Amino acid sequence: MRFFSGAIVGAVVATSMTFVSSSTAHADDIVLPEPTPVDVSTTTVPAVTDAPAAARTATGDELVAALPARRTDDFGLVGVTWDTGFDPTGLLVEVRLRSAGAWGEWEELHVETDDGDEGGRDGTEPLWVGSADGVSVRVTSPTGERPTGIKVATIDPGTTATEAYATSATSAFYSSGASAMTAVIDGAPSYTAPPAIISRAAWGAAPNTKCDTPIAGDETKGVVVHHTAGTNTYTQDQSASIVRATQAYHMKARKWCDVGYNFLVDQYGQIFEGRNGGIDRAVRAAHSGNADVNTYTMGVSMMGTFSTTQPTDATKDAMVRLIGWRLATTYHPAIGTYAIGGKTLNRIAGHRDVVGTECPGAAAYAWLSAPGGLRDRVAAYTAAYSTPIAGRVASLGAAKTGPIFIGEYQFGANGGGSKVRAARLDIISSPRGTFNLADHVRSRYASLGSENSVLGVPKSTLHTTRRSSVKVQRFVDGSIYRVKRKGKTSGYAVWGSIENKYIKLKQADGRLGAPTKTQRAISGGRQRAYFAKGTLTLERNGRVTVSKK
Repeated sequence: MRFFSGAIVGAVVATSMTFVSSSTAHADDIVLPEPTPVDVSTTTVPAVTDAPAAARTATGDELVAALPARRTDDFGLVGVTWDTGFDPTGLLVEVRLRSAGAWGEWEELHVETDDGDEGGRDGTEPLWVGSADGVSVRVTSPTGERPTGIKVATIDPGTTATEAYATSATSAFYSSGASAMTAVIDGAPSYTAPPAIISRAAWGAAPNTKCDTPIAGDETKGVVVHHTAGTNTYTQDQSASIVRATQAYHMKARKWCDVGYNFLVDQYGQIFEGRNGGIDRAVRAAHSGNADVNTYTMGVSMMGTFSTTQPTDATKDAMVRLIGWRLATTYHPAIGTYAIGGKTLNRIAGHRDVVGTECPGAAAYAWLSAPGGLRDRVAAYTAAYSTPIAGRVASLGAAKTGPIFIGEYQFGANGGGSKVRAARLDIISSPRGTFNLADHVRSRYASLGSENSVLGVPKSTLHTTRRSSVKVQRFVDGSIYRVKRKGKTSGYAVWGSIENKYIKLKQADGRLGAPTKTQRAISGGRQRAYFAKGTLTLERNGRVTVSKK
């Protein structure tokens, strides 16, 4: 495998990861080392029966399962899972790890609840340990009951080809560009452009199985903040490994279809794309333990442990920008509550608000609502949000727009502009104006590529013609005719020279009548549009010929 300059950069949004070669090596002469795969090992944690009194904790809890200390292959992340169907209330799961040749103290793995829709196995949060080669497990229960099928998973995240190159080459180095990602100026965001996000391809995601239906909810109603748990002393170059290991634990040990979070943010301000399906929509994840919350919120996990330690300034800045972008472009306030999944949640909530858990840690949770904390900063960050589309959405109201499926975003095609996709209509704003696209016009426009289509951007509203059964919406380079015929309504598009000829022929009032098919390519490199009483054909020589039935 060879490294081609630009190939890796193209896999990452906003050049958040790049390779920088020294002048002594040409990119085409550099051979990347082979990557190493993610390795997941599972070991059964045996049940303990007739535990002696000495095995009970100070509170009287009983030791119900234990794995004696044992050496393992090197691993970076550990978690414990068990068969579904057990009430884990009061269950205490702890691990003891061997690192740098010595055994450490017992560490608690917090139990995670699961809404059950992902299937798979129940278990604990994963714990990132960096590097270890031994593990011991103990499970205690206040009732003496235990789940069946307890297993401990140890995960070596492996390396991608790019990481292998970065750690072995002496003539180049790897840079994650964190400074570009965390340059947040509160109150002055670029609303319709997301912050730099490291793509799944860039961090080495495993292909996910198809996640359960619905893949995406029809809107993002709020945000739930999490933590991944584990050491806070990881390096910037280890962050992608943590994300890879977390995905492997969720998929291979918990048996979920993909990583459980929508985004992960490290202590250097790097934002990683989580669950597959698109960064700009409410992709259903598995982060909260509540099915509705998983479907209609964005789950963001800060990478580290925040029981007593605050997230870094870089993490906080990245969280403000990521959450501010999503809430602003979907027209939700940062402060306030809403009802979902039998809960009343703050628009920006902590995982512990949804289910009983320590997540995201006491210090991080306090930051959410503290004066000048996350909610206040996102509110300030989005306070000046004002675009023509935002004004249009506000004036129409939710009853007419429906939920916002994909928030406002910028596009560069056909002169550029911005767009929002709502349940009942799309709105596009460009130098030509701000216009709604609904029902059959919207679906026809989408079939042609929307803002990237041959029609260009809209330049008019949908308006009636002299024939009550025909309406038309104009675009820079064509039109879509909304035709009602025999109780059925459809949208048909014509453009370019064919449309110019159709207009000269007085459109639906002329001798060809209303369209019956959208313009399309035919043999011989020609284009043809179909009408009730004939066709218009754009010949290869540029001439438009008229054929009447």
